[in-house]
Amino acid sequence: MLETCVIVPTFREKGKIESLLNSFSHVTDGTIKLLIVNGNPGDETSSYLRLLHNSRILELPGAPNLFWSGLVNLGLGHVLRQEEQPAFVILMNADIEFDRDILTPLIAKARATPNAQLAAVTIAGRHVVSSGVKVKSWPLMINRHPLAGTRPEHLPSDALIPVDFLPTRCTLIPFAAIKQAGLVAEHDLPHYGGDNEYTNRLRKLGFTPFIFTGSHVRVDANNTGNSVFHKSLSLKARLKSLFSIKTNFNPVYRLRFVRLAYPWYAWPSAMCLSLLRSVLEVVLGGSAIKLLFRRKESGFAGL
Repeated sequence: MLETCVIVPTFREKGKIESLLNSFSHVTDGTIKLLIVNGNPGDETSSYLRLLHNSRILELPGAPNLFWSGLVNLGLGHVLRQEEQPAFVILMNADIEFDRDILTPLIAKARATPNAQLAAVTIAGRHVVSSGVKVKSWPLMINRHPLAGTRPEHLPSDALIPVDFLPTRCTLIPFAAIKQAGLVAEHDLPHYGGDNEYTNRLRKLGFTPFIFTGSHVRVDANNTGNSVFHKSLSLKARLKSLFSIKTNFNPVYRLRFVRLAYPWYAWPSAMCLSLLRSVLEVVLGGSAIKLLFRRKESGFAGL
């Protein structure tokens, strides 16, 4: 019986896939299937996966012109077409690690909490980073990141923290929700923002997003892609990459995110504030933005 399918999009990340699969050695549930969606099939990652000869791990070929949303959609489409459909799907990033079985408690909590999306707490260094977003004001774009900045030893035990958006570093979604919502908004949000829009869309369908403190994953705080929050990124580099698909402060995708995720009455003010924020991040850089907004989720730009 297939109860859970884990979808991991990746592109030229053999080392990270190796580390992730080493983490999976702690997982005891034999019903879990791992689907690696490779954006560069036939590369060193493919060679590594072939050598494993593990029936629980399937490589799904993608294409180099697909970004996060496109690769995830390949995985979701594959699962939707299977005769044996899982109870849960976990969307997982290739760059996470864990040193204990985090999936068994995550799945157990999902069974006990109907119509819920559950995300593991993300830890970088000695603190929790943004593991979910709670919107305090849609028109003013005032967001909170519950638990961000907390030391892991001070986290509540097995708690569920309700939010509006979830990142998908390790997020469990009921398969019933995916059948209702369909795929990620790949054409509007090919990379950044796709996970937040998707989990928010599921929320609107009645599947509440929670941060679950009973499961923790670790990431490298500096491994954030093309981010203004990287200290060495110069003003020239920020300007050059402003409209890149893989830039998290790209104003085009921020405006699209507002249109897709925000209530209609918040569009005018939220779009203006999104543009203002992109300008501030490009001009001032990440360190100044962190001081200005007193951000606690060190290493991550968020939305």
